[in-house]
Amino acid sequence: MTRAGSYIRHKEKLPWLLDKAACKAEQHYESLLASWESFQVFIRLIRYWLSGTYAVPVQSVLMAVGAVIYFVSSFDLIPDAAPVLGLVDDVCVINSAARANLRVISGFRNWEVSSNRPGKV
Repeated sequence: MTRAGSYIRHKEKLPWLLDKAACKAEQHYESLLASWESFQVFIRLIRYWLSGTYAVPVQSVLMAVGAVIYFVSSFDLIPDAAPVLGLVDDVCVINSAARANLRVISGFRNWEVSSNRPGKV
């Protein structure tokens, strides 16, 4: 959460983090199937928050950014290089952050649909 707070305070760093996360997610799509949609929602939600287009509670942004940082980081509980299990901990973090923010995610997805923005950033 401390690193997430640093990214939120220094918003100019967030686009780089989100681009890196999106590239890694594309490379590991098959391992992320269970949490793919949640992760993609986090990336879009953070981008819209960053642009000032969509308001999100700070705690939710911190959790989403924290999940993205954990996913991108090579220093985590199970190293990503470990066959099969490498991304299990990343998926658990993404799913935990998504479960904790179900209302925020639901509101954001409704906003995307109602404002004709699904998947666009």
